[in-house]
Amino acid sequence: ETFPNQPVVLNFWYPSCGPCRLEMPHFEAAFQTHQDDVAFIAIQQLGLDTAEDGQEFVNELGLSYAVGPDRSGTIIRELNVISFPTTLFLNKDHEIVRKWAGALNEEKLNELIEEISQAS
Repeated sequence: ETFPNQPVVLNFWYPSCGPCRLEMPHFEAAFQTHQDDVAFIAIQQLGLDTAEDGQEFVNELGLSYAVGPDRSGTIIRELNVISFPTTLFLNKDHEIVRKWAGALNEEKLNELIEEISQAS
């Protein structure tokens, strides 16, 4: 396992999605606060934008958490992500505790992260 006994925040996005772009700085801020206890992963949907578009955006914003494209689309299909942005909150056993469709701000993110951090 990549993140043993660690809750995970899994964010699905793509660069030309306005709400996705708006929430990314909030994810970075929450990551800076929680990076020792919680894993953050952003998964880019390909199609409207290329992986290069995504990397440009990551560089532009200076995001320091893990961001990568779902090249085959398998992850997005398997987790039934149908709108963007969508964020999944996984407990330390990597069970999905909450699925949030729509943009999040830092305050709400921190609240939801507290939930998965306390869940056993």
